[in-house]
Amino acid sequence: MKLFACFLLLVSPVCFAQTFTFNQGGPTTKNYFEEIPFEDVNGHLFITCEIAGKKHRFLFDTGAPVAISKELANELNAKVIHTTLMTDNYLRSDSTTVVELNGLKLGNLTFDHIPVINLFPDFYKCLNIDGVIGSNLLRNSIVSMDSRKHLIIFTDQKSKLQLKAKNSAPMISKQGPQSDPLIQFYIDKKVHTIIAFDTGDSQFIRVNDYLISQLKPYGVVDSLTAGYGSGGISAFGTQKNTYKALFKVAPFTIGNGKFTNLKAISNKDDIPAIGSKLLDYGIVTLDFINGKFYFDAYKADIDLDQKIWTARCGFVDGKLIVAEVWQKGLGTIEQGDQVLAIDGVDYSHITLCEYINSKYVLDGKETAVLTVKNGNGDIKNITINKE
Repeated sequence: MKLFACFLLLVSPVCFAQTFTFNQGGPTTKNYFEEIPFEDVNGHLFITCEIAGKKHRFLFDTGAPVAISKELANELNAKVIHTTLMTDNYLRSDSTTVVELNGLKLGNLTFDHIPVINLFPDFYKCLNIDGVIGSNLLRNSIVSMDSRKHLIIFTDQKSKLQLKAKNSAPMISKQGPQSDPLIQFYIDKKVHTIIAFDTGDSQFIRVNDYLISQLKPYGVVDSLTAGYGSGGISAFGTQKNTYKALFKVAPFTIGNGKFTNLKAISNKDDIPAIGSKLLDYGIVTLDFINGKFYFDAYKADIDLDQKIWTARCGFVDGKLIVAEVWQKGLGTIEQGDQVLAIDGVDYSHITLCEYINSKYVLDGKETAVLTVKNGNGDIKNITINKE
């Protein structure tokens, strides 16, 4: 559960300090095939499930365990089965209760005896959800996501899917306490890395300094620029300001798709993952049963080239701020300044929910004039650009 950074709400894998496993329970039937519609809102996937005869909106997040709100747990009189210590994406820990969830239905498919966390950050209320469909519920299924049809398929019958072996890669999901999927892909046709697939993250990729340090000796990442700032908010609070670096990644392949011109931002805290943006470029299938990841690209060659803002906005402590500043923005704008307006549009009273449920405040722009107020109360206009 992670991050408000500029335009992102990311939900990333969490670590569990105890030996309790969430890999319990599962589907009550065999030989199932269910097509479940999903809604895509700014890269976040939402599906409708049924519990005790009522419909509920859940976030679909392969990088997290199943979660429900405390209100829903109380309504269901869910049995507490464990208390566990959880660590968020920025290595801060707290305890949460685990309850057992029965009778969760996706279409005609029912799941029983699923361990579910009650950790439900306040910002989830902005999404109008009652819970999260996470990886421990998926671990006995083959799950296929098609962004063009807006469908997620749940099945245990591989023969009902048109999967091609040449578009597959090994997938590890049985090692962790929540079965989050780890996939393998190749950079520059020679360097392979293993990284999580996390639909709770709306961007294409996130990396950390450790992963970059492992890749640098192979010459597959090039340093472009450096920055400083806060990445966002995780389950237990806002990320502390930290140094960041921007890298260009050599061409890499996932399934039958070849990706070029990727730029990735690294800092020391993030847990590396491929996010839901991958669904824009093809069909993703997670075969938890047979340990395979499939990516069927809509086209073979995919150019990810994108420009980067000299400064990026984020929502911290109840206001829109200049969250990150990169080298070309130094001396013109200060990290932490409040953003009062963008191109004359008032943002001085924007709420967290308004920020989350709208497109990124700089979306569709190449240049923007920010009206900012610094810590001394001075107000000025600053122009920032994408480069």
